[in-house]
Amino acid sequence: MKAIENVFKGTGGQIDLLNTLYGGSTQTTMNVDKEDERLVITLSAPGVSANSFNVLVEGSKLVLYTLLVSTSTNQLQNDGTSQRLAVPMFLRVLDIPSFVDVDHIEAVHEHGRVLVMLPFNDNEYMHRKIDIKNLF
Repeated sequence: MKAIENVFKGTGGQIDLLNTLYGGSTQTTMNVDKEDERLVITLSAPGVSANSFNVLVEGSKLVLYTLLVSTSTNQLQNDGTSQRLAVPMFLRVLDIPSFVDVDHIEAVHEHGRVLVMLPFNDNEYMHRKIDIKNLF
């Protein structure tokens, strides 16, 4: 009977997770604003905890994603640890502009939102007029 109980627990957890995905969760929104000294990306997903958000820098890419982790644990693994099912709810991969200081990118959780701040290297290099030279 234990095998049947495990099947029902696993199926129930998947149904609960899918119900949350397709009926009980809200869509993650992303806004990008330009401030004087930085770009600010705001991620918002009501009802999603702060530890579900992830921000990664991979070379010249900024990876933003949220994971919905099931509350029930699956069967124990051979090493004695349990495994949880994690489903991505939101994924964006953005090119980091050359005028952003990659080493000083920060993310903070504030009032149910995640703010990712991308500071500029130097404002002078963002906008510059190119003079056209006359060769003759």
